[in-house]
Amino acid sequence: MRENWSLRSYDIRDGSTISIEAKCRLGKKPVIYLYLPFDIDVSVKLSLIPEWSLSVIYPIVATEGHGQRLEWNVRTHQDGSLTEHNSGLDVSYLFWEAETNLPHSPASKPQPVDTFSPTSSSLSDTDSVVIPVDKITVYLDKSLKVLGLHTEARTSFITYWLPSILKHEYIALRFVPQAAYECAASLSISPQPDVVTRVFMLFRGISEEHLANWINAQMSAERDVAWWVDVVGVDLVRAGDMTLFRVLEWGGMEVLI
Repeated sequence: MRENWSLRSYDIRDGSTISIEAKCRLGKKPVIYLYLPFDIDVSVKLSLIPEWSLSVIYPIVATEGHGQRLEWNVRTHQDGSLTEHNSGLDVSYLFWEAETNLPHSPASKPQPVDTFSPTSSSLSDTDSVVIPVDKITVYLDKSLKVLGLHTEARTSFITYWLPSILKHEYIALRFVPQAAYECAASLSISPQPDVVTRVFMLFRGISEEHLANWINAQMSAERDVAWWVDVVGVDLVRAGDMTLFRVLEWGGMEVLI
């Protein structure tokens, strides 16, 4: 993730108080695929919590609530493509990114484990895996495949994040439970899908000198990647049933400490 800091400058004198407001772009490239065995009109509404504001949308539609809500109206096609009604654009998926609205002071209470907030997200030795950067692509491909991402989605996911990943020696990563992610970025789709799969990854770079703090996470990297299915909460049977209305979303963000 590229940092996108905007700073306010002031006439600083002896005894002055310095106030800095920063925005850091998070929620990178969540994309939403819609799959149905027939063509229908679908409404896709996305609502973000106040800690997030939409920064990039495609196809472009109007936003509401200080950039925290939007609605796409599309026509689905059996090949997986979509036609956005307002623009007439034919697209493979719906795309959004968001920036954090950072609080002026740190949160006083830690986030419960079953919630997700873009301003206080973290990874720990107990909920993550740590992998050498030269092994990350194979691990990610296996994990994303078991989570239900098809070949194009896995390829797009990995190649999008690879430039950021390759800057580090080791990577700590985890996938956010769908229920927790839904609380931060709610999807409302009509008609209602039969199954929704939302895969959102958090990651951060780890230097070799800090590996001793990640012993459990290194051991977890040796586990069968199927354990992420239970963590995220994926219904693989229904997600793979091509007779159903299926929604698939993937996205992620780099956690900067």
